[in-house]
Amino acid sequence: MKTIEQFREDFDNTLNLSKGRIKNIRSKAFDKFISGKFPTRKDEYWKYSDPSSILKLDLKFNDSGSFDNENYDIILSNGKIVKTPTNFKTGSVAEGLDNGDIPEDLLKEEKNQFLNLNNAFAINGCYLILDSEVKKNVKILNLISNDGINQAIYPKLIIIAKKNSDSTIFEEIRVKGTGVNFVNSVTDIIIENGANLEHIILDDHAKDTYNISNVCVKQKRDSNFISHNFSMGKKLARRDFNIELLDTGANCDLYGLYFVDGNNHIDHHTTIEHKKEHCTSNEHYKGILSGKAVGVFNGRIHVHPGAQKTDAIQNNQNLLLTDDAIIHTKPELEIYADDVKCTHGATVGQLDEKALFYLRARGLSHKGAQELLMRAYVGEIINHISNKNIRSEMMDIVLKRLPKGD
Repeated sequence: MKTIEQFREDFDNTLNLSKGRIKNIRSKAFDKFISGKFPTRKDEYWKYSDPSSILKLDLKFNDSGSFDNENYDIILSNGKIVKTPTNFKTGSVAEGLDNGDIPEDLLKEEKNQFLNLNNAFAINGCYLILDSEVKKNVKILNLISNDGINQAIYPKLIIIAKKNSDSTIFEEIRVKGTGVNFVNSVTDIIIENGANLEHIILDDHAKDTYNISNVCVKQKRDSNFISHNFSMGKKLARRDFNIELLDTGANCDLYGLYFVDGNNHIDHHTTIEHKKEHCTSNEHYKGILSGKAVGVFNGRIHVHPGAQKTDAIQNNQNLLLTDDAIIHTKPELEIYADDVKCTHGATVGQLDEKALFYLRARGLSHKGAQELLMRAYVGEIINHISNKNIRSEMMDIVLKRLPKGD
């Protein structure tokens, strides 16, 4: 396939840009990728999405670009660091590996082909250390800059929250310019004993964007991870959350809102691995779909043998604004322990006609009544953001981007 051969050519042309440990890691990752099978709809994990559409694109690796904005602490342009703060321990992924800040097994070969492909192009990337006993707020801009070409981008971000740290990360993904983008991004997060990390993702992909995103989180004893995911569907948008609760007392809360309209497509897969006893997880995702859009939500809770006293909740709700919009929702429980409390649920529906009539009877237009109901619908997710200013900002952004129902 032409695109696979282009991946190979780009890899060969860039391998000598890397030195030290990262060069060997890149070589192993690409060998794993090239010897494996590119996923298609025939794979259960990709049943409702078609990643093979990426192979029809004429892509060229690109990591050029520059950008500056004082509102952000860290800026990546096409996966390359263009701005980092001086008051954090940070740098490229290669530097982090060589100085011992990043454990090498974080970039090991994987079954997930997109993780292998991202590791194979880990030329740049950024790591960030959040120091022990310190409270930090960090704003990150992950910029995709395109001058009208068909490009492949491989952003990589590694965040390590040290023992008893307490931090909030706001990460914005933005596309600038025109052209076709294949964005294969990976965010790895390690949360050490007693650390708290709140991670907010906001994406705004251009219409000709194919985005595959993986967020991989490893949590240690008594750690706490709160995720707020705000996503919009484009040509193909897929985001996977893979959470590992590795030790007793770990907790994660996953909140998400996704919007998709037109003929666009959005897919979310979440996996929470309860590996030890006395861990908790709470997951609540909501979708709004219009036009002929397609949405996918697959949430899996896996309780391992011995993970007694697990308490896990999962809920997915979807609002269809048109008759042609489609949602595939599949909650899953896989339990190998007997003393657990696990629940899941999924709903699909439309705006309440009685509520719309009630609001219109009191003077609101149909559009105004619809917007008021959707504000309440999304507010249930947004209100979990701890920072008041970010919470208010996200409400304004979300309301502007809601599908219109036509």
